[in-house]
Amino acid sequence: MGQLTRAIGQFIADMRYESIPPAAIGAVKNALSDYAAVTILGRAEPVTRLISSFETLGATGEASVLFSPVRADGRAAALINGTSGHAHDYDDVGIAFHPAHPSVAIAPAIFAQAESMGASGRDLITAFVTAYEVWSELASRDEDPQHLKGWHPTGAFGTIAAAAGVAKLMKLDVDGCVRAVSIAASQAAGLVANFGTMTKPFHAGRASAAGLMSARYAQSGMTATPDIFDHSKGFLYAVSPRGKVDVERPAHFGRVWHIVEHGVSVKLYPMCYGTHRILGTLTRYAADEDLKADDIANVSFRTGPSRVVPLVHTDPKNSLDAKFSAEFAVAMAIIARRATLAELNDNFVNREDVRELMGKVKRDLDPARDMASFNQEPDDELVFTMRNGASRTLKLASPRDQAISLDRETLWLKFLDCTSGAMNEAAARNLFYTMQSLEQLKNIAELPLASVAQAAAE
Repeated sequence: MGQLTRAIGQFIADMRYESIPPAAIGAVKNALSDYAAVTILGRAEPVTRLISSFETLGATGEASVLFSPVRADGRAAALINGTSGHAHDYDDVGIAFHPAHPSVAIAPAIFAQAESMGASGRDLITAFVTAYEVWSELASRDEDPQHLKGWHPTGAFGTIAAAAGVAKLMKLDVDGCVRAVSIAASQAAGLVANFGTMTKPFHAGRASAAGLMSARYAQSGMTATPDIFDHSKGFLYAVSPRGKVDVERPAHFGRVWHIVEHGVSVKLYPMCYGTHRILGTLTRYAADEDLKADDIANVSFRTGPSRVVPLVHTDPKNSLDAKFSAEFAVAMAIIARRATLAELNDNFVNREDVRELMGKVKRDLDPARDMASFNQEPDDELVFTMRNGASRTLKLASPRDQAISLDRETLWLKFLDCTSGAMNEAAARNLFYTMQSLEQLKNIAELPLASVAQAAAE
């Protein structure tokens, strides 16, 4: 058995709730509260309806769909919930070693498994931390973000992480845990070229469902290679952009807690996280300085090439495209002076003033700017050349949205906004505060639900 693969299996099998740092528990509860909100929000999206139409839904089944009384088998629930949670691209981001969406890949699988076996809130938290740490440990071994090769880490690494979390819930032994993540590694998928389409949220749903089933297959005796992460033809080398993979370093499990050091960022804007530096800084600046689109001759967005890999649309034509566009982010921040769900519609994207301002934005890519971590130094800039000849340079500050420190009121306001079309405020508050005290829940199946699954069931 490979050294690294064995260490991962051992960590999964040995992980205990009592080992988790208190700060990590708070971060997980915030991340899972946010996951519930965005999953409910995505219930009526076309991709959620489409995926749901192929599954058998009803009053019985292993797990709830969209936090509602509608139920399905665990695989279907994980698939639908993961897809719905990522449908608006409003879900959290994390894993400092490459940009990814941890909760929508991990949470649907562990919720489905936890419901099916009557696991507790503490069991769920333990499974989430296990999954996150395995994901981060693997991601830390490559010098390059996998986006550069065209892989979407949420779909690829998320499958393995989901399997790790479910294997923990199922209390598989070391060999069983190794088989679970090895089976999952052969199902890793998701391509950057599909960003801005329905297939991107499907990446998350598929990762979660495949991870869940990988652990179940392992429990039933399916075999898989015991050195999937050490092998020269294994997962890490296969997805690496340049093959700069370190499989020799001892694992950091227990000595470094990645979820504390790097954390989970709760999105405060319903856009690709690559735009959040622009949005967080420019919305305030535009309002404070009364910046007007008509006064601007052109805008230079100075950043690193790896940072714009997810921002695949320079001339978006619809709201799905616009979520992955720096040009739209600049135009929205200046014209609307905010970035909310209300602006993410085709009419706003195609407004004449929005399209005109997007056309003024050019990308100035400097590889040296990639040296700083995305959520560390504020080294990106917007340079405005005004019609009167003046020039303004705006430093883009790092987003302040870490789940480990995000105040409850900010999280609650987002939760309420996301769920307002599905439940009244009292019901939303009940679900929110249950998620916020998850460690006290004796059985995940007792989570309060709301009748929000009609979109999936119809």
